[in-house]
Amino acid sequence: MPRSEAIVVEGLSKSYGRIKALENISFTVRRGEVFGYLGPNGAGKTTTIRVLMGFVKPDRGKVSVLGFDVTGRGFAEARRRIGFVPGDFDFPRGLRGRDIIRLFSRLHSVESSRLDELLGTFPLDLGMRVEAYSTGMKQLLAVVLAFMHRPELVIMDEPTMGLDPLMRRRLLEFIREEARRGATIFFSSHVLNEVQMVADRVALLRNGRLVALESIESLLKRRGKLVTVQVEGELRAEDLEFEGVEVIEIHGSRARILVPAGKLDELVHRLSKYRLADLEVRDLRLEEVFQYYYER
Repeated sequence: MPRSEAIVVEGLSKSYGRIKALENISFTVRRGEVFGYLGPNGAGKTTTIRVLMGFVKPDRGKVSVLGFDVTGRGFAEARRRIGFVPGDFDFPRGLRGRDIIRLFSRLHSVESSRLDELLGTFPLDLGMRVEAYSTGMKQLLAVVLAFMHRPELVIMDEPTMGLDPLMRRRLLEFIREEARRGATIFFSSHVLNEVQMVADRVALLRNGRLVALESIESLLKRRGKLVTVQVEGELRAEDLEFEGVEVIEIHGSRARILVPAGKLDELVHRLSKYRLADLEVRDLRLEEVFQYYYER
């Protein structure tokens, strides 16, 4: 019986000289889920992916993918069941799109119906030489190559880079559909609204350390509500500051406040001494949660 986890990372650390790229990272990715790996440039996302693909060895920790140790000899078997979209890639000059696809199709014994499906979703000029492709076209070609053999796991490093908004949305919808079919998707990104659209769970990475690991729903809920209030007259900070609440900004009669679950009634009570001109209460977007972690 196959393991319920497609990826298991335990205490992963990796340094390049004096630079600590990853420090004591631990997480699991369940089979069939879309797992978003978030962080700004330099946070350690690409290093993590290189370890998952077996391109670099960890300094410490254990990493297994599809049940195989990434440092073991048997990992070549796992690689045949993985699709990969690298963040920095290029194709051999002089070859046309159809040449690249034909080569990969033979390596993986790809079904023609699968190839037709992918090229219908991500149309490409296969007669054009790949060096003439735009960044977005190269990205789509990499996506087609990654998914063409129906892999169990697809690892993607910034997969929407260079895509126009329409094609970006199409790719995200495709990722969600592939997960419904049973594929596991691990993708890194710094585009937060994309992750919120498709991911089941998300890890936030900062300076090589995980600062959060949970479902998007619980992550947003845990941070509570964003309250924007405007009153007649001037707000006093001491009326808004109490345990668990964070005043993001206050300017005269207007303030923005982070309010955790269970504290909203107390805030409303404290505001009752003012004459309200405007009051907005809404859930936090993932981008705002991300900024909360990264501004600390």
